[in-house]
Amino acid sequence: MASTASAALLLSYPLGNDLKMAELVSRGLPAATLRSLARALGLQPAGIAPLVNITGKTISRRLDAKGRLKPDESERVARAMRVFVRAAEVLESEDKARSWLAQPLEVLGGRTPMALMASEQGAREVEQALGRLEDGVFA
Repeated sequence: MASTASAALLLSYPLGNDLKMAELVSRGLPAATLRSLARALGLQPAGIAPLVNITGKTISRRLDAKGRLKPDESERVARAMRVFVRAAEVLESEDKARSWLAQPLEVLGGRTPMALMASEQGAREVEQALGRLEDGVFA
């Protein structure tokens, strides 16, 4: 079961403010953000490795060091946070968001939103699908 506290931590980031997020990302997000993201998604930290394109071993090292992620790592983590928070808003539930993100969707070529979130272009497709869902274009 995912922790609502983890999702709340993700919400503490200014995900809707690109300028502020760019500043945070350039400094590097705290490595603990990996754990919060994983918990919010209902995964173990190593389980988000493909989503954020960071190896499981590197995730473990970053968490053990209790430091900051590199800017490129931070950017990928911030992208996954942004999509998860958007899904939870549209679907009005963190549990529904986790389920939706894990289901293959025809509108996404049979791929799961979670798999597509690994790239910026894929994340944009997922966000567009959420926008259509919010507008009632498809269920």
